[in-house]
Amino acid sequence: MNMHASRPPRSAARDAIEPPDLDPLSGHDRVASAADPSSGKSAARNVFLWLRQIARDPELPPLGYRLAIEISQCVDRRKGYAHPSHGWLASELDVSRRGVQMALKSLQDRGHLDVTVSRGAGHANRYRLRLLRPVREAA
Repeated sequence: MNMHASRPPRSAARDAIEPPDLDPLSGHDRVASAADPSSGKSAARNVFLWLRQIARDPELPPLGYRLAIEISQCVDRRKGYAHPSHGWLASELDVSRRGVQMALKSLQDRGHLDVTVSRGAGHANRYRLRLLRPVREAA
């Protein structure tokens, strides 16, 4: 029995056109944004580079690493940011909301994450992954 019979052909996924950046709220220089669909770089590749950057930061607390992995899985490729709530992140990682807030602050303070704060109940913050160094292309 072929379990993969209902999958679309792989070439269809490769031929998809990336839409332009749809986030008008970002006021910072996004040249080094890891999840920027307008950069011409593969979004998945940039997420892996961002996770490598996180792994190489000895100053991050252990929860910061776990939180980075969880946020990276929530990035919307079309919009270029993630927007999970503190409560959802706390539930997924089995930690307190305060622990999530402290780990997010450390990621932001270390320059790994840009945070756009949303106000009001039911509105999650937006998290944009930041690469600290420009990505060098292979020659």
